[in-house]
Amino acid sequence: MAISYTVQTGDTLFLIAQRYGTTVERIVQANNLANPDVISIGQVLTIPDVGDNVEGEGITQEVGSANESRSIGGLLYTLSTDRRTYGQGESVRITLTKRNITNRTIVLRYRTTQRFEFVVRRGTELVWRWSDGRSFAQATATVRLAPGESQVFRATWNQRNTRGRQVASGSYTIEGRNVATGLAGQAVSTSIRIRGVAPTPTATPCPDVNILVNPSFERWPNPQSPPTGWTGSNLSRSTRSLTGNYAVEMGAASGERAVLAQRVDIEAGRLYDLIWRAAEHVRGIGAGRFVLLVEIFYYDRAGTFVGRTEPRYSQENIPNDRYQRYSISTGRVPAGARVAEVRFSFEPSGNNTNTVLIDDVELRCRF
Repeated sequence: MAISYTVQTGDTLFLIAQRYGTTVERIVQANNLANPDVISIGQVLTIPDVGDNVEGEGITQEVGSANESRSIGGLLYTLSTDRRTYGQGESVRITLTKRNITNRTIVLRYRTTQRFEFVVRRGTELVWRWSDGRSFAQATATVRLAPGESQVFRATWNQRNTRGRQVASGSYTIEGRNVATGLAGQAVSTSIRIRGVAPTPTATPCPDVNILVNPSFERWPNPQSPPTGWTGSNLSRSTRSLTGNYAVEMGAASGERAVLAQRVDIEAGRLYDLIWRAAEHVRGIGAGRFVLLVEIFYYDRAGTFVGRTEPRYSQENIPNDRYQRYSISTGRVPAGARVAEVRFSFEPSGNNTNTVLIDDVELRCRF
């Protein structure tokens, strides 16, 4: 079901999509937006697919080719995916349905606002957990399911592991569970397979070089402007660098969004690794209440948006006053893409006073 939403101060398409359980790409398509970065306060957007990743009552289950059921405590749990086999980089859409199959009302009690959990494993190894990077209020609640009543939970796994890397080909087990008191340890599981992807043949080899300009921000003659080769806002030239003389400090103006970005030419069908080093700068006795988004946007020769890679990092992932290395794999760059924009977005909230330091950014073609 689609709804209308009026853009508010501080909104981005990513935050709106996250709020309503859909994707940026679907909002872009539903509203025929030429540029996903440009939305205006007061603009009315159509939000498609409202209801994903949230609980609903009486929703018909969408059965995928991977479909397993299990009865636990009077509830029939059915876990499904939209397909059983995927190519590397393809989204895995997961659905968990719980239905009261008894003739009595079942009461479920929760200690937080979290209602479900999805986990992906390869053998015994934890690969991905839906709740990682999310926060849930500590609020007890009760949910009642009448006989025959059901609830549905949905999520999408982008085939990236807990470190943001594209997973290898092979078989994976997906677990779904209800986190109600007394039930969190019991899960229903199903299996999927991810096929290996052969890169599109190209006429030139793939050199292992950093294709970003000024990746360590050493060329920064004017501290009032972004470093050479980069664009952005609310950026400060910092001497708290990992290497060299300078690093980028994002969010120096408290309470304001910060952006650091660079566009470079890329080849469709290739696989790239994005690598960066980040540290949270703790200022005084303040608190870190922000989200750091790390994204790669793809555009065609005409500058039209064709897709993006979208891992998400929050302040819990970034050590205080100490740099840590992060990396993500793009998966296969979508057909038609000719330009990639590497973008770091700093989104503060509440009474945040801390900043994020970025240094030594790399974008390398792997094959």
